Amino acid sequence: MKKLNFKISLLSLFVSTTLVAACSTSDIKVAEHKLTLTGTQVPILNKKTWQQRVQIPAEKLEATYIVNLKVSTQADYASLSLMSGEQVLIDNLDVPSKGQHQLNALIKFSQTGEQTLKLVARSGAVQLQSLELTPYEGPALAQFKDISQQVGLNTEVTYKYGGPSVADINRDGRYDFVLNNHNHVPTQLVMQQTDGSVDIQRLFKASLDFHGSATADYDGDGDLDIMVAKGGANGTSPSSYVLLRNDNGRFIDVSNEAGIKEPARGRSPRFLDMNDDGLLDIMLVNAKTPKYQGPQHLFYQNNGDGTFTYTRVDGIENAYAERVLLTDFNRDGLDDVLLFSPLSLWQNNGDFTFTDKSAQWLPKDAKGILNVITASEMDVNNDGMYDIYLARGNTHYQLSRKSIDFSPEKARLDIRDDGERGSTQVSFKAANSIRLSDMELTYRQYNGGYPIYLGKNKQRYDVKAKGFQPSQLPDEMKTAPDHLTIEPQMASGWPETIDKNGLYIGHIGEDQWKAEWYRDKNVYWTVTFSLTGLDEVNYDWKANNRNKQDVLLINQGDKYTTAGQQWNLPKGGDHWGVTHGDVNNDGFTDVFIYRYGFLKERIADLLLLNSGDGHFNTYTGHNAWFKDDPGHGDMGQIFDFNLDGQLDILSGSEEEGPWKLYQNKSNNKNTYSLIQVGYSPKGIDPMSAQVIIQSTDGRGWVKRIGSAGESFSQGQLDIVHFGLGNTNKIKQVEVRWRSGEKIVKKGLDVNRLYNTDTW
Repeated sequence: MKKLNFKISLLSLFVSTTLVAACSTSDIKVAEHKLTLTGTQVPILNKKTWQQRVQIPAEKLEATYIVNLKVSTQADYASLSLMSGEQVLIDNLDVPSKGQHQLNALIKFSQTGEQTLKLVARSGAVQLQSLELTPYEGPALAQFKDISQQVGLNTEVTYKYGGPSVADINRDGRYDFVLNNHNHVPTQLVMQQTDGSVDIQRLFKASLDFHGSATADYDGDGDLDIMVAKGGANGTSPSSYVLLRNDNGRFIDVSNEAGIKEPARGRSPRFLDMNDDGLLDIMLVNAKTPKYQGPQHLFYQNNGDGTFTYTRVDGIENAYAERVLLTDFNRDGLDDVLLFSPLSLWQNNGDFTFTDKSAQWLPKDAKGILNVITASEMDVNNDGMYDIYLARGNTHYQLSRKSIDFSPEKARLDIRDDGERGSTQVSFKAANSIRLSDMELTYRQYNGGYPIYLGKNKQRYDVKAKGFQPSQLPDEMKTAPDHLTIEPQMASGWPETIDKNGLYIGHIGEDQWKAEWYRDKNVYWTVTFSLTGLDEVNYDWKANNRNKQDVLLINQGDKYTTAGQQWNLPKGGDHWGVTHGDVNNDGFTDVFIYRYGFLKERIADLLLLNSGDGHFNTYTGHNAWFKDDPGHGDMGQIFDFNLDGQLDILSGSEEEGPWKLYQNKSNNKNTYSLIQVGYSPKGIDPMSAQVIIQSTDGRGWVKRIGSAGESFSQGQLDIVHFGLGNTNKIKQVEVRWRSGEKIVKKGLDVNRLYNTDTW
């Protein structure tokens, strides 16, 4: 059917007093045609919105559309949401920079009939140039449900460190996971029980400075062992890693007897075979340690008797990076190393040496790129080569430099600044009292306190701040309240001098206020606080633009190329995690992107649905997040938790959020295959094995056993999931271990779990 275009001038719909546009004629119907709204630019800022009534026909049961937006902004950055009544259709698409932008996303109406579309902007004025709705005819959407309480995954609110490590720890055919917390709750081990519930235990008695983890069977006894990284007190006291040997479910610290003794500022442990002898060696990727003359990264060769020998590896051992992805860019069966950031690519030569292949393989716009937080290996275009998605954003330290969010709806200002020497000021309007809360002063060996000084006379108050251990908390803060309500008369006037560390707040008349936070030296890693009851905020310094652009590297067989605009990656964003899998079983790899969001507000993560013809569609309505999450998008893994053929998501919410497990509740008729890879005929463990499937209709897929995305941690997803689309018969499955051994099975059924141990 020929598609019709409806164009309506927004000029007649524009009401200048309220900046609200509404259709004054008959309802606009959206059926097989597409609806286009164009015309005068409509400013969208703060509480002001643009609205348009449309009619969704009842016969469109799915009511799913692609929304294309043409917008511009004069602000350094902004974000834009689309709503229908109370339903959020698109949650905060990023407008990453000043200028014109084309944005698009998938939406699914919760009901048909009359809909009132509303656009809401944050962080800057956005001007709408056109909005287009086109019926969506692509792959099925995916929906998720939070089953954390149902299965018993009830975890503390705590800081995270780079996502979970998912693996079948006890090799019972069910996935377990290691939860990597930072410094308030020690690393946790979650074991799945026979009834699908989980049991949670702490791997350590006390909370230390824990970082990433890795899981693998280094000693070849048939169950998986765990290595956990520890930090080094900001480099002042390098420690080492903890190697936990799995002895029938008891995890024994064997670090010293195994030979893991070199000091390090630990970040990212990895198990991989570096000399092609079938044994898993260890690579420890670390932060740079000041005043330490040894190499940054450490390498240990597996002796085959439960011990390791520390071995120097020229070149790669001093590559500047803290995070790592294991991949196999040349498909030779050896684990290669992608370090970030800056980004560099290292080829495993199979003799305990690595060659830097960055110049030959990485495109110019990706070589040495910064701000890569997480990377994920996947075959995004089903050509048999491993591509790489790079999620980019700002780290905690980078966020702590002039980050500001103001929510007019909540009348709330959120500040995160560094605690280094300097002074920062904002002015604001507030008709009544204001409330200071959520102060956090991340400890940095400074014990002088950070009082609140009100008004011209600098009347002192104290509030209890987070970011301290109990022993580090200054005496005046131990009994202080966690918030302070400030009446205008309490803060009357502005001081003549500001020369002591603290937060100064003054009411200067006629609803006008000032706030200034002063540091006479480097006092904290971050100074964070919130003020509520504000009507308007102004400042004259350049705010932190947290938008960075993700990168998709397409493997051409002899080099990577950067995916062009046709792949439709989301614009900008502050992305802390990426994981992948075929969430709708249509035969194409989808991508899940974790977004940090606002400083004190969680926003929806992004599900990038692979169209199968070389581009992604962004979808925020997947429900694999929750609005009241007190934390931020961080990192997780896509895997089939309950082995029903539908991929689920385990997610960590950074800073003060919990861990959550989301079950895939998609309803589609696509088929799948699960291949559980055991040990090779000669006893080689499954790590890095490749599984290749060919269907009877000529399609093919390849996957490699490891994680579904890596930052600081490494798992072992050896129950390999394939979405098969409408395939109804598998022609052949080939499993190829890193030793070169392989088995081939032909004529297999779909929608079944196969185990190589029983073939």
